[in-house]
Amino acid sequence: MKNLINKFRSSVWLYPVIYSLVALILSIVITFIDKTYTDELSYFVNGIFYTTPALAQTVLGIVAGAFITIATFTFSTTMVVLTMYSSQFTPRVVENFLNNETTMKSFGIFVSGFIYAVTSILFIDVSVDGNLILAASVGVVYVIVGLTYFILFIHSVSTHIQASDLILRLHLEALDKIKEYRDFIKESKIISEDGMLEIAKDKNALKVFSPSDGYIQEIDYPRLQKLAENHKGIFCFKKVVGQFVSTETRILTIYDKGQEAFDEKVVDQIQKCVIIGNKKTQAQDFSFTIQKIVEIAVKALSPGINDPNTAIHCLRIIGVLLRDLADIKKGYVILKEDDESGFIIYEAFDLEVLLYDAYNQIMFYGQSDASVVVEGFKSLKFIKAKASGENRNTLKAYSENLFEKLMSNAYGKFEYSKIIKEYNDLIND
Repeated sequence: MKNLINKFRSSVWLYPVIYSLVALILSIVITFIDKTYTDELSYFVNGIFYTTPALAQTVLGIVAGAFITIATFTFSTTMVVLTMYSSQFTPRVVENFLNNETTMKSFGIFVSGFIYAVTSILFIDVSVDGNLILAASVGVVYVIVGLTYFILFIHSVSTHIQASDLILRLHLEALDKIKEYRDFIKESKIISEDGMLEIAKDKNALKVFSPSDGYIQEIDYPRLQKLAENHKGIFCFKKVVGQFVSTETRILTIYDKGQEAFDEKVVDQIQKCVIIGNKKTQAQDFSFTIQKIVEIAVKALSPGINDPNTAIHCLRIIGVLLRDLADIKKGYVILKEDDESGFIIYEAFDLEVLLYDAYNQIMFYGQSDASVVVEGFKSLKFIKAKASGENRNTLKAYSENLFEKLMSNAYGKFEYSKIIKEYNDLIND
């Protein structure tokens, strides 16, 4: 059900369908008022808003034509923007534009305006002489609202196609998800691999496999916690959100003392708490948003685009984002530990993995440009500023490995000296 709700919320037809239903209801209500309460409303509504049925048909016909024209132009513009997103940035950011409320509300207004005008024309009765109606005036107001949204749509498109604006929005999205993750683990206890082995000692182990092939999109932790408490078991995840799993992949292990039998029904309930899909989502996965920034940087470094300044900006943003994760501990997070009842243990994000995913591709494709390499080491310095003791060692080891691979390139004397300076500042600071 949660997966279905998420799909419904992210669908491109959500606002058009809702607005079209509202427009249809509005058309029926206005028609009912015109046929039933015209005389009563004439005391409250100025006569300038009333029109004859013939004039109303003409006006509503123009309104319908205007809305279908705007909708066609908007659709064409959207296709151009989506093509540009895929070719110049990354296909993964296409959904960011489609999920933008201004874009979807604009579609909804244009489609619903056309539906209102057409249905109102259908309901107009031209056989009654002297009949006055309000439908045309409401249609004119609808057009004004539609033109306002059209201007907003054009403004939205003009800002969305800018790389800096797209990176900024991804930056803010990632910050929100990172804050949620930090708040999530702040109230929890983190144990090492040895601690995990100690908990699993002298307990029965039941392996739970993925119900389908795909990416782990979300995990319903509150529901899993209730299941663990009810059955007095320890649910241990050794997969993180965003990882690809198959039906042969063990997604978690249940540890218990044999006091409770975990039959197929219970296992099925556990599997339903893990949402598997054919693509990554950023609902619980901040690393997916960082991946989008990485892909923008890699695309900017491609020979077809050749925009190293965008890649440099992406490196700076990545450094700022990972800086907020530089003090996280490696190991396993325990949620609401209780010896008498069950609880959940899941694998925490590892800074070493995050560094590899964030920097390796950019530094590989940008290694021929010394300015990109220099900015890469500067970006790593942002992370080191807040890194804990263990993570500082991880960062140092990663930087040394990265420097060793980059030194196989032939840089000029001046470029080499700049790279050495930034690298030494990073290692020795």
